[in-house]
Amino acid sequence: MIGISLETLSRILLRTSRQLDLKLSPAVLFAAERLWRLSRLLKSGDKRKFRYKVLRRPPTQNIGIIGAPLVHGQPHQGPGAAPDLLRGLRLADVLRSKGANVKDYGNLEFKVVPNDFAVVLGCYNARTVGNANKQISQKVAHILKNGESVLVLGGDHSVGLGSVSGHASIRENLALLWVDAHADINTPLTSTSGNLHGMPLSFLVKEFPHLSPPVPGLEWCKPCVSSRNIAYIGLRSIDFREKSFLRTLGICNFTMEDIRELGIDTAVTNALDRIDPEGNRSIHLSFDVDALDPQIIPSTGTPVPNGLDFREALRIARIVHNTRRMSVMDVVELNPLLSTPSRAIKSAQVMVEIISRTFTGKRMRYPSVQDFEV
Repeated sequence: MIGISLETLSRILLRTSRQLDLKLSPAVLFAAERLWRLSRLLKSGDKRKFRYKVLRRPPTQNIGIIGAPLVHGQPHQGPGAAPDLLRGLRLADVLRSKGANVKDYGNLEFKVVPNDFAVVLGCYNARTVGNANKQISQKVAHILKNGESVLVLGGDHSVGLGSVSGHASIRENLALLWVDAHADINTPLTSTSGNLHGMPLSFLVKEFPHLSPPVPGLEWCKPCVSSRNIAYIGLRSIDFREKSFLRTLGICNFTMEDIRELGIDTAVTNALDRIDPEGNRSIHLSFDVDALDPQIIPSTGTPVPNGLDFREALRIARIVHNTRRMSVMDVVELNPLLSTPSRAIKSAQVMVEIISRTFTGKRMRYPSVQDFEV
């Protein structure tokens, strides 16, 4: 009876939260989710697991910020300006004001390899991108060893090569949640653009059929994530070969069509249940800003219509935060140079809101982004 009544109550609260959006307090939303977990655990009879996962107090977040202004995985210069734009909005102070301990490690400096502009095995700037990601990998691993969570500010999405590799070197069997309009799993042989920001997962997935020769500059990067531990949220622009890879590898993915049908809460919860069924894996959230609709974030190089709305992005952040297991978050593909200054700032403010919600469970609530919540 207790389990049934708790489950009923939690469903009512969660349904109400969806109807009223953010008008319910975070405390109520947190309680609803915990009641739902409690009902499931009581039914299973696992009281010890309940005490550990539900009753423990949220720990103080220790966050290490890395700027990774890498632009050579795609053709635009603007992503390199994103880390400092986010810092200019007092990102670290926002996180501190919400109770986190923050250390900013500054921007990594990447050397451009001479004569690296030509296509090498289907990849532009392979040595530059590879060497830069080796630095990112080492820095992420160093910060994790210090007991801090990591926020990687890109940069284009090729930085995922380094951030995921560094994470996996410290915490094996991680769960990877890839929030993106694109699948980013092309290979040097299947990519039509030659841009490495569309290929990182093909280098990272263990079960991937690695048919292409080693790419110069990326010899150090070894497959480190099982396809069973990867889930996509927000897909809506997938190349033909990528669809084949996702189907063959059985990678969990929720397209925007799925999200509109199921709801964002169900999609994200099911994704996490799939890639972290025991609830004990270190979570890596790789967040490409083009997952959001271009009406919300126009400042990106590969916008795709009909993306996530602001409320849905905040729900992803809230659900991931509530796991208490996220160790690394990437924020990538924000390009301030591809829109007006005011729209670039507004795009960055949206991401500060999402970052704050992901790490602390709380928001900054910039007045300029309130209209996105309607």
